[in-house]
Amino acid sequence: MGTYSTTEKLSLLSNYQDSDYSLGVYADYHQVRTSSLNRWIKQFLTAGLAGLIRPEHNHRYTLQTKRSAVKAYLSGTLSGQAILNRYQIRSLPQLHQWIVRYNSGQLSVAYATRKRARKVGRKVTFEEKRQITQWTIDHEYNYQAAAEKFNVSYQRVYSWVRKYQRTHD
Repeated sequence: MGTYSTTEKLSLLSNYQDSDYSLGVYADYHQVRTSSLNRWIKQFLTAGLAGLIRPEHNHRYTLQTKRSAVKAYLSGTLSGQAILNRYQIRSLPQLHQWIVRYNSGQLSVAYATRKRARKVGRKVTFEEKRQITQWTIDHEYNYQAAAEKFNVSYQRVYSWVRKYQRTHD
């Protein structure tokens, strides 16, 4: 089984707590990875039931939190697990990624995520496609300008121009 619901995770943890089996034996019997059970236990102990809920999107940490966690790790004052608990970081690989970026001088770099608003495709006639394609070619293949001018997506303009070039070259 690949993905477990919050209810399934809680049930497995509850049953494990009531059993006399070792973690490895219990994991094998229920066909769950030992590392997954271990992670769920840590997440449950750290954040309770909320720790078992699969997040809908990635958690964004402040630059100050990242720096503090990395410095605590590099100074050796806290263990990796203690840092995860203190700064409410979900996984050790996340902390290790910050450490690598910190050591290479890139932790302070802000990564701007540029999301384009997705346009709902409108019906475009064949004649309009020809007009948009010709306009794009006449304006030095400025796909973005064509998309904005004719209220269609960049990808559609690009694909129409490519098709035109393949058939008319």
